[in-house]
Amino acid sequence: MQANQSINLTIQTISGNAGVYFGNQNISVGVSSHSKSNNAVGSVNGGSHFFKNLSVVYDPDVIDTPIDDRDVRIFAPQQTASNVLNAQIDGINIATVNQNAGVFIGETTITGFDSHEKDNYGFAPSYGNHIYSHANSSLVYDPDIVDALIDDRDVKSGVFVSAVPAQVAR
Repeated sequence: MQANQSINLTIQTISGNAGVYFGNQNISVGVSSHSKSNNAVGSVNGGSHFFKNLSVVYDPDVIDTPIDDRDVRIFAPQQTASNVLNAQIDGINIATVNQNAGVFIGETTITGFDSHEKDNYGFAPSYGNHIYSHANSSLVYDPDIVDALIDDRDVKSGVFVSAVPAQVAR
């Protein structure tokens, strides 16, 4: 595949276990993401104003968010003819990249991404410019006996073969 492309990319946020892939052969096996969040006030972007707010998170669960991710993934690659992707990257502008996320340029082989997360926010993360917060209060009460237990004993395996030129008979 021959391609002549000009790329200009703007992304505000790439969340956990997400990506932007450029290339002829991008292989991703075993990517998983699990999350549990308690937010009294969710994510805040630029241009926001908060004044005299009371935010409360009350989460008295006895068992909170048990996650058992025992996936088995198998990948059987195929031989393909070698291709060239001719791309001119004029610009990549990314404001925020969260855990297990990224921008991958070229032939990419990724396996086994895992992302497990448990958050309690009275006031969630703030991104951007011109966020005004004055005289606010937050209370987070989370007396769990077992909190966000994650048992990730999965086995991820695979054989990854890059694209190879097709055999030519002589």
